[in-house]
Amino acid sequence: MADSWRLRGLLADISRFVWRPDFRAAPVDWSRTAALALLILVVLDLTQFAIATRLLNALSAGGGAEVLPPMKTPKGSLATELFTGLLVAPLLEEVLFRGWLTGRGAGLRFAAYGFAGLALFAAGAAFAFLNPRAVGAAGVLVVFAGLLHWLRTRTRDHAVPAWFRRHFPWLVWGSSLLFGLIHLGNHEALTHPLGVVVVLPQVIGGLLLAWTRTRLGLAAAIIHHAAFNAVWLAVKALCG
Repeated sequence: MADSWRLRGLLADISRFVWRPDFRAAPVDWSRTAALALLILVVLDLTQFAIATRLLNALSAGGGAEVLPPMKTPKGSLATELFTGLLVAPLLEEVLFRGWLTGRGAGLRFAAYGFAGLALFAAGAAFAFLNPRAVGAAGVLVVFAGLLHWLRTRTRDHAVPAWFRRHFPWLVWGSSLLFGLIHLGNHEALTHPLGVVVVLPQVIGGLLLAWTRTRLGLAAAIIHHAAFNAVWLAVKALCG
């Protein structure tokens, strides 16, 4: 494993995964080599984010400002940003968008509950005729029911459905796209359909996080996500 995960082989595997994700039933055992791979992934993710963001900023400055929505100004305190960025977002988003990528039946059902809850939250925010608090509470109840169901079945339902293996690339691409789209909430409202391109860095990041999840495990994906957010928050604080 160490030989196949030297830098060149690691980057080749990541490139193949992004182009066409391949299913792995279980991540590798944790080791110094795996820790080094995780560090490389975080650096790669930060690099692609910086490049993509610079390109988007150049596009906006070159006449695309009417297309690309600007970032919202954070309303919370620094402590709130740190709590959300380093704990809440990495934990909840990795469980929802990538926790089920092992394909086990219990995990897939929990994902279904989670995405149903996410749909309720989105509906409460998008439709003025709905009561956002009531819809949000319903979403929380759905997710909680999913958690209870998962706790009851996780030790016995390990079978991976054939359809999951067959459609694995589409599941990874789709979940990464949805992961990017939820980050539209970090921006002002869209004024042009092409404005969705503003979350391209997060979509690419979702694919890299999926590699981390399938190769190194869910805990590694949470650490990857938290480390990325920590560096991003530090850079934002230093640069104003």
